[in-house]
Amino acid sequence: MFGNDVKLRDQPNTESDVLSLLKIGEQIEIIEKSDSKMKFEGIESPWYKIKTKEKVGFVLGSLISLDRVVNGELTYLVSLKKDGLKTFLKTRVFENELEFKESISQLLTGEFSIEATGNKGLENIKSIFEIDYLAESCGVNGGGIYLFYDGTDLIKAIDYTQVADADAYWFIEEYIFPSEKNGVKGKIVYNCEVGETKEYETQWNESKTTRRILEWNGKEIFPKIETEKE
Repeated sequence: MFGNDVKLRDQPNTESDVLSLLKIGEQIEIIEKSDSKMKFEGIESPWYKIKTKEKVGFVLGSLISLDRVVNGELTYLVSLKKDGLKTFLKTRVFENELEFKESISQLLTGEFSIEATGNKGLENIKSIFEIDYLAESCGVNGGGIYLFYDGTDLIKAIDYTQVADADAYWFIEEYIFPSEKNGVKGKIVYNCEVGETKEYETQWNESKTTRRILEWNGKEIFPKIETEKE
């Protein structure tokens, strides 16, 4: 479950009897999707008939985690919300069924994968959570978002862009952490390449590369990266 203290109901509506309260991270089995729907945080969501260890009942789909990843004793869960035309990913992390922490990030594409790792060599960070955009066509952002969990807060630390229009134009950002190949101890390496093809016949390409060494001060990356994303 993504939600905490979610009401397991006798019927697929908010007026029916409550059978029990489901905790965040609780495992459930989905039996079937009902025809009943309800709008929740901007999304029209169906009710699902589910089975827990002890009971069978209904919960709203938006309160069920879309995906789940684990790093050590940390569990990450994700769900979606909408505000007008904007879509947001809600990420929750908890440890040993203790109180969860949440971060909300606006998504720039609809397709993505998630991954949780250790701190990749960064001090005062317990875990890094990555939202990786899946770009299946030209001109779609294939970058993503990094969230840092320091044991107290889940912090949106990095937005990065990777976009290309075939080989006509490209803008590629990359962040390398200390324990990764070409990493620098205690630092974050930022690489960016912007380029375009001037003439195909003569293979005339022009590009500009930028490299900077960054630090994490416990609240944000500094110095702040400012780029022109054409």
